[in-house]
Amino acid sequence: MRDQNKNMSGHAGVPKIFAPYFVTAAARLGIPIGTLIERLPFTFSWNPRESERLSYSEFNALIENLVALSPVSSPGLSFSRFPIILWLEETIIEAQPSLRRPREILRPAEIVLSQTLAPLLRFETKKEKEFEILTLHWRLELFSESVNHFFAEMLMARIAELLRTLNPQFTEVCGVKLRSVKPEDDSIYTRIFQSPVEFECDTNAIILSAETLDFPIPSYHKLLRSQSRNVLKTVLHNTLSSYNLAASLRSWLEKHILQEEVSIKQAAAHFRTSGRTLQRRLKEQGVTFQELKDSVTLALTKRLLLSSSESVESIAIKLHFAERAVFTRFFKKHEGVTPSEFRRSNASRDILDA
Repeated sequence: MRDQNKNMSGHAGVPKIFAPYFVTAAARLGIPIGTLIERLPFTFSWNPRESERLSYSEFNALIENLVALSPVSSPGLSFSRFPIILWLEETIIEAQPSLRRPREILRPAEIVLSQTLAPLLRFETKKEKEFEILTLHWRLELFSESVNHFFAEMLMARIAELLRTLNPQFTEVCGVKLRSVKPEDDSIYTRIFQSPVEFECDTNAIILSAETLDFPIPSYHKLLRSQSRNVLKTVLHNTLSSYNLAASLRSWLEKHILQEEVSIKQAAAHFRTSGRTLQRRLKEQGVTFQELKDSVTLALTKRLLLSSSESVESIAIKLHFAERAVFTRFFKKHEGVTPSEFRRSNASRDILDA
């Protein structure tokens, strides 16, 4: 990436609220979010203030690490359907309430995307015989090559999906041009765009039939999109709040387990909800209260075994186990060895590695 540090300093950049949404989406791809967050060069928060922004270098690091950890070869194509992109799409359409044809989306899209993800983004259209070429431009110099490729895949795949949504009689994409290098297996691009895809081009562009951007949008789509808007906002809120809750609950457990025997009732009271609702919200994230409690208890046990000379019985009492035998069964169930065996085999090990 060219030397653009002077353009990537300060608070100019991407809204920080995008970070937890990208991390949430990364988890859905199977990316280990703990590893991803540890690699970030900024303090990650599940609930940043609206005024906070990531510098472009920080945002580059987020996407670069996401791409590096992704189990799929083209994560940008997958991200085109995640909630944050759909939310941006709804914001764009809300800015054009009397929407009659797809071309009318281009200007509000430029405004919304320029203020959020892609600085100075603009769409250019050019007629060539029976085709119209829709080209995407933004300040490429602010991002690394891999991040620019990620953006191109994400935005262009979403454009193709949106055109199909707005126009049931949409003539399929006639072709796609990408700046990125052709991968060994490009079949996923053909499946997503349902058209020929050219790589290593001078620009990122979608080739459409001449009438695509001016085809009348059926009126019923306005009603459908209005009805779906509240559902989408609820999904966004619940998705992110689930992560906030799990992370906050774990932090709360780490502070309280050594002080008292904690129950789901106590935890629910702290988070001002019922035990049933707490379990349901955790289940949506794929974890239970007991699993979180066991995980924290296990981590504390290992830390105490390796950092202190306390007896196993004393540690069991400190962690509120009724008997040493119950504590030993719990530890062996998770680690495969007894607490004493774990301590002996890791006597010289750094506690941070446990």
